[in-house]
Amino acid sequence: MRLMLLGISALGFAACGPAVAVSSEAAPTIDWTIKRHGSSADGSVVQFQVDSRWGGNSRSTWGNDKPISDFQGLSAAQVTGPTGPVRFAIVREAGRLDCGGVAGRLVGSGTCSFAADAGFASFLSARGIGQPSLHQSFTLTMAKVGRELVTALDSLGYPRPDVDDLTAMGVHGVSPAFVRELAQLGYRLKSGEDLVTFKIHGVDADYIRGLAAIGPQFQRFEAKDLVAMRIHGAKPEMVQAFVRHGKGPLRADQVTAMAVHGVTGAYIEEMAALGFKGFAADELVQMRIHGVTPAYARGLQQHGMTNLDGDQLVRLKISGFTPRAR
Repeated sequence: MRLMLLGISALGFAACGPAVAVSSEAAPTIDWTIKRHGSSADGSVVQFQVDSRWGGNSRSTWGNDKPISDFQGLSAAQVTGPTGPVRFAIVREAGRLDCGGVAGRLVGSGTCSFAADAGFASFLSARGIGQPSLHQSFTLTMAKVGRELVTALDSLGYPRPDVDDLTAMGVHGVSPAFVRELAQLGYRLKSGEDLVTFKIHGVDADYIRGLAAIGPQFQRFEAKDLVAMRIHGAKPEMVQAFVRHGKGPLRADQVTAMAVHGVTGAYIEEMAALGFKGFAADELVQMRIHGVTPAYARGLQQHGMTNLDGDQLVRLKISGFTPRAR
């Protein structure tokens, strides 16, 4: 898994031991800024951004709001007070940034140097993951990847990642807690790449629990089906509305199809409120494809046309029948 590290948001900062450079690569140019927008007035949280350039077209940007406690040597008073020189460090298991510049009145800027942690690099190498380059160590540092993620993957029987796999997981927010929560819900995926796919598309524990709470038939979807459902915007609320007002079983592919064609929980509820309910999933899809809206159904109802099934509603709409307003 190869990465393009451009415009990526950082996830947090954590403490670790002393850092030692482990690569002879050319040092990057690293700039930092504190931005007023997103920073709290008391300086307890700052909107912090790190921009790095690694030669050629290789660049990365990491930014997020961070508690002031994440910065060793930087105080809230320095961030909010008069502008003056500052020095601080960002320290994590994979490496550290030592930064200097000026800050005050909720803004700041300067430069950093980076050193990879030799102990962490040895930890990865000893586990057959590989020796990270300086650039990879920087990315692992900014993505807050540490020993806990490696241990979680190993304890759950995941295939051994390489450094790029591990970096991708960190970049996209695959944390040890995320991996363990999925496992507790019965999802031990095939690879780290699958974990990244889940994270990218928002398949998380809350989404899985939201579906499972609806009923036994929704407690175990295939991983690929969960991804497809999430990509196309299938929400638990839609599934819940179908269970209340629909008819027949509901497969994962039907959940996805309904979401693709705009069958929402609100649509099912509105139609049911008018007395149009008991539709199968495929009927609801056809109704949405052909423009059977609640307003159209209301017009039919006003003309005494009730108890229509989905096929009848679709045929009326296709035929061009338009009920006149009364």
